[in-house]
Amino acid sequence: MIKGVVFDLDHTLFDRYATLRRIMGGFCERFDVADSVTEDAAFDMMSYADRHFVHIGWEHILKCLAAQGMFKTPPTFDEYAEYMFSRFREVAVPFDFAVPTLQTLRARGYKTGLITNGSSKTQRAKLGMLGIEPYFDSILISGEFGAEKPSPEPFLETARRLGLEPDELIYAGDHPLFDVDASRRAGYTPVWVMTTGTWVYPEIEKPEICVETVAEIPDIF
Repeated sequence: MIKGVVFDLDHTLFDRYATLRRIMGGFCERFDVADSVTEDAAFDMMSYADRHFVHIGWEHILKCLAAQGMFKTPPTFDEYAEYMFSRFREVAVPFDFAVPTLQTLRARGYKTGLITNGSSKTQRAKLGMLGIEPYFDSILISGEFGAEKPSPEPFLETARRLGLEPDELIYAGDHPLFDVDASRRAGYTPVWVMTTGTWVYPEIEKPEICVETVAEIPDIF
C-alpha cells in the first residue's frame, strides 16, 4: 500500500524552462553570442539542448549550444556552469500546480518528501523562491547528505526519515537514471515525469506509470 510520495525537484516541481526564459536576456549579455541570435532564439536553442542533453550532463548542453551557432566565442564550461548556478540561485519559477498537488497529497494522508542532487546553497535558494518547503515531511539535498542519486542511499534515508518502507513510497522524477532506475532499485515505485519528453537511456526500462506533470499523481493511487 502506498503511503507516501517523494519528488525530484528540477523539471518536476521547478519549471526549468520558464526559469531559463527569464534568464536568457542576462545570458546573452554575459556571453559572446552571435549577432543573429536574439533572446528568443537563444531560449529556443537552450530549450532544445536541455531537452536532449540535460540527462547526460551539462557539458553536452554547452556543446550543443555551440554546435547550433549560439556563440561567436563559446565560454568555457566552468564559465557557463558558474553563471547558470548563480542565476538559479536568484531566479526560480515553480510549476503552478506544485503547491496544490502537495497540499492535496498531504490532505489525503500521504507523507511527502523531496530528494534532489546539488549543492545546499543552490537548492535551498531554489526552495526558498519556490515556496514549497513547508509541504514536505523530509527534504534531502545531496550536498548536505553526502551521497547523491543514483546511489540508493538518499532513497533509503528518506524512507527512514518518513518512517516508511521503500515499497510504501513512490518516487516522481524526470531523469531515467537518477530518478526512475535509482528509485526502482531502492524499492520505490517509480513514476516518470515526462517534462523533457526524451528518454536517453534505452537500456533502462521505462516504468509502468508515466505522467505529463505531477498534477496527475493524486488521482493515480
